[in-house]
Amino acid sequence: MSGTGGALRQVTKPQQQSELLTCRVGDQWLGMQVRHVREVVTPQPSTEMPMAPDAVMGLINLRGRVITQLDVRKVIGLQDRETDHYRVAIVETLSGEDFGLVIDEVGEVIDLDPDMYEKTPKTLDRVWRDVSEGVLKQEERVVVLVNVERFIALTIPQTDDMDEGRVLH
Repeated sequence: MSGTGGALRQVTKPQQQSELLTCRVGDQWLGMQVRHVREVVTPQPSTEMPMAPDAVMGLINLRGRVITQLDVRKVIGLQDRETDHYRVAIVETLSGEDFGLVIDEVGEVIDLDPDMYEKTPKTLDRVWRDVSEGVLKQEERVVVLVNVERFIALTIPQTDDMDEGRVLH
């Protein structure tokens, strides 16, 4: 038996071959499963929402759909964007609601290679650990695999009980 037995390194690799859309926020590359991404669009006029969480940039109207736009930089604790050049990845949640994730740059669509996959390192910041499904090691970069559902849940507080007891006039 060799010294590289399974007890030293147990990584649950993705079982299915899937495609990832890579994108950059600051110096970090992210990967989102293509099945969650409807499209990527240029900046749209938005309506600011008073008292919304800090990461909510506002609402956009995209071909008749009202979409909440979230600034990924704010969620992961980066400084504000110094330019108006960005893209918006329109993602669909399991509940069918669309969100726009504001990113700095769009990369490419790649196949998730299970041999390059590793679990999320425990040394990452808590926000990254909360939203990451693992990391993908590539020659020039490490891509953090983002779980879109967990990312949005971290950004938007659950409102199930917030309106209870409030009377709307």
